[in-house]
Amino acid sequence: MTTLNFQIAQEVEATAPPPIPLAAAWGQTYLSSHPSEQNIFPGPLLNLSQGVPGDPPHPSLLSRLSETSSDPQAARYGDILGERVLREAVAIETNHRYSLPSSPSGHKQDEFHSELNNDHKHSSLNNDQIQSNLNNDQIHSNVNHEEKPTNSSSESDSKFGKGVITWEDVGITVGCNMAFIVLLHTLCTPFKSSILLPLPSYFNHTMSLSLHSVKPIFIPSLPENEFRPSLIEARKSLEKQSEIEPIKAIVLVSPNNPTGATYSPEELRDWYDLAKEWKVALIIDETYKDFVDGVPHDLFELEDWRGTLVSLGSFSKGYRIPGHRLGTIFANPYLLERIATICDCMQICPPRPPQLALAPLLPSLREDISNSRISLKNRMDLFVPTVQAVKGWKVMSHGGFFAYVEFPSYLPRRDTQGKIGSEIVSRLLAEECGVVTLPGSFFMPSLDERWQEGTELLKVDKWIRFAVANVGDEVIRQLGPRLEMMNRLMEY
Repeated sequence: MTTLNFQIAQEVEATAPPPIPLAAAWGQTYLSSHPSEQNIFPGPLLNLSQGVPGDPPHPSLLSRLSETSSDPQAARYGDILGERVLREAVAIETNHRYSLPSSPSGHKQDEFHSELNNDHKHSSLNNDQIQSNLNNDQIHSNVNHEEKPTNSSSESDSKFGKGVITWEDVGITVGCNMAFIVLLHTLCTPFKSSILLPLPSYFNHTMSLSLHSVKPIFIPSLPENEFRPSLIEARKSLEKQSEIEPIKAIVLVSPNNPTGATYSPEELRDWYDLAKEWKVALIIDETYKDFVDGVPHDLFELEDWRGTLVSLGSFSKGYRIPGHRLGTIFANPYLLERIATICDCMQICPPRPPQLALAPLLPSLREDISNSRISLKNRMDLFVPTVQAVKGWKVMSHGGFFAYVEFPSYLPRRDTQGKIGSEIVSRLLAEECGVVTLPGSFFMPSLDERWQEGTELLKVDKWIRFAVANVGDEVIRQLGPRLEMMNRLMEY
């Protein structure tokens, strides 16, 4: 390999590489050493490593994607924070999902979507009712120049109303990870900021903090509390925060990645109150909210939510289009205007064909999302007893796409060189038994580092993450014999 004649940034070199390819390599080792015939034990590779939907998008969405992708107008620049038509549609869907009483722009929801469907049904994408700037290559800013957003939460709330999401509260990004990154850039000064986030932590969040030189302060989420973060410990961190690296936000993921823990509306209200008290942002990554029974929380009903709350979301899971990369940010329009500055440098505009495909379809896909939620719940109901029927294996928490599972206390083997931690268990489970998972260590700081007070109990490193959304029930049924095989390999 040719040596570089220049240097790579220290922050990049210091950031852990993406972990999914490593787990995929373990699976490839299994495939290369085992026959491909499915009737030979242990059988085919079972990939429960990545949080992706297993089913294709709904046929109506696939059809619309074909139409919008083939229209040359959709290849032009769009608005920085997404097509107005999708932002309006998302606002309506969010009002519906959170049982909010009103809809944006003075439309009745059904009337709005009826008009939208009629506009899209047989027309070209340059219809003025679909998007006013489709034929103007020079326009790719979504800032409302007629009335500049205000930094005052009370003024903003009086304009937009209590208990309603408007299109101006919605930004569209190139996936939810991009939403988090641009928010991080907007809120945090490198080397002078900290973020509170639960431990175990979603690795793309900690990687983003590392790349931007923002200090993570971990909130311990212990197994005895079903891996829910400790509000008491978070308050302690806020009370003793550094003046040099002040805390700018609290980040939560619910349902959680990796643990699956789902926070109740009451818990999220407590976190909101804590963030508001300390004048920091409460960022809730709600990527998996479509798989929560009932209303995920009632924070949007608060009159002043725009002063504290930022909610992130994704189209990848519920609508099953992860490759099309669309995410959402719900926030104060004043904050979104600042975020647009970052987005203009990083994305210019989100991909247009999926935006234009989704906009008229969202109400019609509610039943499909509901069916997916029920199907996933049934699969999790099969997964939990299947795993717990195997000696030494215990499901500690589950929800959304994931289950966090404690493995048996295995004794070291000659080829494991000491303590049996989660990475060794995940690797052997994949390479020897054909079950690909992610080790809990992928969601933790290095075990060699000094951990902050309150998090040391997680150093036992005895959990692995199973993703159950990308497989069928038949895969879950095969899991029990594979775990029993693992026990025999480890002489347990």
